[in-house]
Amino acid sequence: MLFADGLDGGVTGWWNAETFSQDGLAARVLKLHGSINWSEFPNETLPRRVPKTISGTAVKDRRIVIWPASTKYRETQRDPYAQLASLAREILHPRGGSQRVLAVCGYRFGDSHINIELDRALRESRDLTIVVFWSEENLEGTLKEWHEDSSVREQVLIYGKRGFWHGDMVEASSTDLPWWKFENITRLLGGER
Repeated sequence: MLFADGLDGGVTGWWNAETFSQDGLAARVLKLHGSINWSEFPNETLPRRVPKTISGTAVKDRRIVIWPASTKYRETQRDPYAQLASLAREILHPRGGSQRVLAVCGYRFGDSHINIELDRALRESRDLTIVVFWSEENLEGTLKEWHEDSSVREQVLIYGKRGFWHGDMVEASSTDLPWWKFENITRLLGGER
């Protein structure tokens, strides 16, 4: 399966919108939340991703990770985050009758600016389905609201640690279901059964 996350390079990556937008991709991966190892470098217009294994004062002094703080929303308006958000908006609004499936893994729905975009997309396009791999036993917050809202609940499938929720269907489990773990999702996407 050919996919793109918009990053070029190997150990040190940099954002390239053309890589993300190329034809023939089976999937596009957007990371809109969480800590991202971006660093700014002199004479470069966009930051580069630098792994934790690369150390040194020059790299650490240029880190631009977005931390949970009152300035978080403002920081997400800078590139590459602004470009990622713009691409997400475009992708979440399929045109011409095409269908879109957004798979969400590892996101706890704690960023209101992301939740607003997802909610808007669900309500504006019946051609969007959101599949959430949820690490909790019960629904809460945005997921609970979507599941209880008859106008969008059919578009949201939630695979949780202790159950499955879709529309009127609720299937509970007395044991942990491992499908929400990232390593299991990647194996499934890779074709394992």
